[in-house]
Amino acid sequence: MHGKNKTICIAGKNKCAIDSLTYLLKKYPDFEILALPNKSDDGKDSWQKSFKKFAQKNKVPITNLKSLYNKENLYFFSLEFEEILNTKLFKSKNLFNFHFSLLPKYRGCHTNFYQILNGEKKSGVTLHKIDKGIDTGMIIDSLSFKIQINTTAYQNYLKLLNTSVILFKKFFHKILSNNYSIKKQSLKRGSYFNKKSVNYKNLIHFNKIKHNLNTHNMIRSLIFPPFQLPIYNGKKIKKSLFKNKKIRLLYL
Repeated sequence: MHGKNKTICIAGKNKCAIDSLTYLLKKYPDFEILALPNKSDDGKDSWQKSFKKFAQKNKVPITNLKSLYNKENLYFFSLEFEEILNTKLFKSKNLFNFHFSLLPKYRGCHTNFYQILNGEKKSGVTLHKIDKGIDTGMIIDSLSFKIQINTTAYQNYLKLLNTSVILFKKFFHKILSNNYSIKKQSLKRGSYFNKKSVNYKNLIHFNKIKHNLNTHNMIRSLIFPPFQLPIYNGKKIKKSLFKNKKIRLLYL
């Protein structure tokens, strides 16, 4: 596939954006490839490698949204990109997002947290077109996996990162060849959560542990070491194990 006149932009952060960009650089070196890191990316590695730093190291031009608006042959892929796009400003309609839930459930923010909190047995990533709504666009495909009963939010997020890259590799060629189908979301069957719906600092302290599945789910939904760990009796919890209707806590 020749990349002449096609512009590919990877927008986002973390391993999913880096791995997807790596794939393009190896498989499609003749394409014009751009990187759009999140504004919060300071170019320094932390618990995840910096997408901005990786792009600069590999001499991939850093772009901004305004520069993309007039590109007619733009293919835009959001992998944990934090800004909401105004699709009316783009000449291109080839705008795609890899959302970390099985849409139409868990649109918006804190998708990983809510899936664990609600005791979902499956998680996954949905590839969809970006429209004027928040995660409401036409669905192209999704890739799911099982959530084990003791899986933490952190463990689930790492699996979501890897799953999004698998889905990207599966559909990149098909998207550029316009060889894919779409289906409308049934939003009435879905759910949406905004950024302000969770304040983790108000949730992490446990004064009492009730031995039930709901409490277990709450604890493991808060286990995300790069940002926070739940606390009980002044001790940080690194793992919650649920068996025979009993919770066993492992501490840091």
